[in-house]
Amino acid sequence: MIVALSYSNDRLPSGRIPYRDPGNLVPTSGGQRVPRHQLSAQGCRLKPMEAFRTLPLRVPLAQRETLHSWLLRLAHRNGMPLLRLAPVLGFGDRLRVPHNYALSWRLPPPLLRRIESQTGLAPGALDAAVLDRFEPLGWKPIPGSRYCTRCLAESGGIWDIGWQLPYTFACRRHRCLLAAICPGCGRAPHGADLSLRAGLHPSTRCILGARRDARPCDTDLLNHPPQPLHPNDTRLTAQAWVDERLDRMDAHDVIELRDLDALAPWFRQRIDPAELGHLSEATVTAMTQYRADNHGIKRDQATAPVIAAAMTVHAIGLLSADDQQRYQWFRPLLRDVHTQYQRGQSPASRGPMILSHKRLSALSEPLQRKLLRSADPHLPVTERLRYRTCTPTPRPPAPRSTTTPDRARHVPQYLWPEWVIRLCSPHGSRIDDTAIDIPAALLIPGNLVRNIHATGELSPWRNNISIALREAAARHPDILTAICNIADYLDTHGPPIDYRRRRATFPDLALSQQQWDDICQRAEAHPGTATRFLQARRYMFQMLTGADLSNPVHPLAFRDSLQREHYLSWQRDMPSALRREIRRHAADLLTAAGIDEPLTSSPPGECVAGLDLPGREPDDIDADQLHQLVIVNGLKAKAAARRLGVSIEHVRYALQELHRPTPDYAGNTVVAARKIRARAAALLTHDFFQRENVDLGKDISTLMAETGFPREILNRYARLAGFTFVRTKAKQRIRVPHARRGDRVDLTWLQKQAGTLFRTNDDIAAELGLRGETIRRYRRDYGIRGRATGSGGHVVTNLHHPSLPRDIGRAVEGQRNGWQRLHRFQQMMAYPSMNAAAVALGLHTQNLNLQIQRLETDIGAPILQRAPHRYAPMVPTRRGQRLLDHLAQSDIRELLDRYAGANARPKCGPYRRSAQQ
Repeated sequence: MIVALSYSNDRLPSGRIPYRDPGNLVPTSGGQRVPRHQLSAQGCRLKPMEAFRTLPLRVPLAQRETLHSWLLRLAHRNGMPLLRLAPVLGFGDRLRVPHNYALSWRLPPPLLRRIESQTGLAPGALDAAVLDRFEPLGWKPIPGSRYCTRCLAESGGIWDIGWQLPYTFACRRHRCLLAAICPGCGRAPHGADLSLRAGLHPSTRCILGARRDARPCDTDLLNHPPQPLHPNDTRLTAQAWVDERLDRMDAHDVIELRDLDALAPWFRQRIDPAELGHLSEATVTAMTQYRADNHGIKRDQATAPVIAAAMTVHAIGLLSADDQQRYQWFRPLLRDVHTQYQRGQSPASRGPMILSHKRLSALSEPLQRKLLRSADPHLPVTERLRYRTCTPTPRPPAPRSTTTPDRARHVPQYLWPEWVIRLCSPHGSRIDDTAIDIPAALLIPGNLVRNIHATGELSPWRNNISIALREAAARHPDILTAICNIADYLDTHGPPIDYRRRRATFPDLALSQQQWDDICQRAEAHPGTATRFLQARRYMFQMLTGADLSNPVHPLAFRDSLQREHYLSWQRDMPSALRREIRRHAADLLTAAGIDEPLTSSPPGECVAGLDLPGREPDDIDADQLHQLVIVNGLKAKAAARRLGVSIEHVRYALQELHRPTPDYAGNTVVAARKIRARAAALLTHDFFQRENVDLGKDISTLMAETGFPREILNRYARLAGFTFVRTKAKQRIRVPHARRGDRVDLTWLQKQAGTLFRTNDDIAAELGLRGETIRRYRRDYGIRGRATGSGGHVVTNLHHPSLPRDIGRAVEGQRNGWQRLHRFQQMMAYPSMNAAAVALGLHTQNLNLQIQRLETDIGAPILQRAPHRYAPMVPTRRGQRLLDHLAQSDIRELLDRYAGANARPKCGPYRRSAQQ
């Protein structure tokens, strides 16, 4: 059974509404109480379709006629007011709405079906007479209705449904603008005419009065003088553009019409009346009155069609413009709504102001991108960042955005070093200003809050920041794109560091003097004075919090430019070991504070891939050449940056990755004494003295030569271990009179001892009271070869290793500690100088030099080309390079590992060995 909406009684007194109690049962006018769910929203009860009364006098529905117009004609045909006829048709509470669209907008479908059944219309005929089919556009019907007097006269009072739409302003058939008000009372017709007069008069006469029961205006609307338009008038073209899309209403048309509805009010607020002179003088006058006389707050406006036509023309011009002309149409929308234009100033000379993100957000996304791209060259730098117009996807700030305020959580006050390198020009200046301005600029993209309020957490936005960014963008346009890309990366991913929490956790860096001494001791660095201690605190504080040390609010901030220069010099010359220990202590501070984050982190360089930035990539630097210039040659960072064609920050960053050895401090310094004590404590143990002094019989002079420790340290640690050195007197030394001939060793005796008995040089020297090196020279001069022994007493001859290269064979065959000297030569070539090698290997430079000289003597050719000065690196000769290549072979390396690690025997001492041994 088909049901529809109806009151229990077909007629109700005027203005009476069925009473409803707050309970579940609702009484009707017939005295019955029915459940609430059986009533419609209008308070009417559902009853069968057959119970509706049909009207005997009917009126056909005209094409494009609005339901309100048809109801007026139907009431006039039945000779009764519309206020009495509407309850019969089931309208109910809608009679209380004082607007005309109460009877033609958002009506329930069952009500329309009932009216069609009562009036004999075809099912679904009223769907085209209501405004609901324009609902996807989001347009709200205008109060009242516009009209064309000629159309009303020709149709006999039929009102077109399009006349109630806000962007229907002209009649294309009669080429005139529509009328908006009654010429008699000045009110919009059909605006609030639900009175006892509606329906009793023809629909072409004004029935408005001061009250519902007052006398009507009764002005003939057909007497309104038309406003003709030229056939080529752009307003007729604009009306045709709107009508064609209203007829189709596909997805693309709906988007364009919604954009039209968003652009028209925007133009109405921003456009200058003088810019409408190409339409007509009446349009300029109407727009001036609209602004000056506050016509925007008036309900009934005689010039409403004129203004609507002008705004529609400009909106369609903007929607239809190409890329080259779009900005000329969009330019009026860039002005501030509160700007007072100076009298006599042309619109073209008025500079662009700020955008309205609320207005811009109402447009479709494709139109937003087109408008922002066209306005990008003309916007201030802050607006370009806020709307991301410098990127391929410009867009307005999202309403009630929650990502932008949290972006400051992941941004340091001083820009990440990697991004300082990328965003600073190698030949530019004021790098610190750029490193401070860019973090503030990172908070602008997509931020609803304006500049000074958006960046207050890091640093207040200053006017010179905008000037600096504008000048930088003029030289490198992609720098603003890079800022937007970094901001998008922070919003999407966010680095693993919460700088806001670190700034709250470490307002200052608590580092005690004892902690600093421990750090320096582990790094074998000199702790220095209080100034160096302060620089270390600043370095650690900036690394933890990303603070701007030039900001005076920080307790560790620079007091003047000289302090900054000293800090940068100390940071540049910091040894690698000290830098490593400082970073380790900073990581321990994070762990102690309960912060599970990496010490440093920054957005990856991939987020700006393909952009032309002023700087270079951090890895794009010749590390070997930088090492030579700064560490070896001792150039300053600025001179090295000029030589390499990079920025000074690039050099400072790269120096942190290079190995900078700890300086070789003098013996009387704290560091040198600490190193000697640490090495002595590790080496001079009880087992050492038992083995070297007691078992092997080495005296204190021999141990001094082998270990490099002074006599005082050996005596002190020997006493701690429970040993005492006994010094042998000169007269107690063993003398062999027949072994000497004059002041030289006898040849025959030496041949027997070394060639026949195979005694070692040290053994023979101990018997004669000489040094082993002296005996070795005698044997070399006499050409005496004994038993060939390698390092540690291992026999090395051609019978065991016949494939040894010639130079290696000369160095080890018949020589003692030959493998150890080869190993020292191979080790030292990994360092730039002999001094650096001696420090790294824990040897004295003089001892290492003696070993290389001995190796050159055994081979018979120089293997090392000495540097002309201390800053030039040493390089091997061709003979030395060939020797290194041989030592790199697998079989030679195996022999080197086997023999080079054995301890060498002492060169002199108070012991002696017999020939039988």
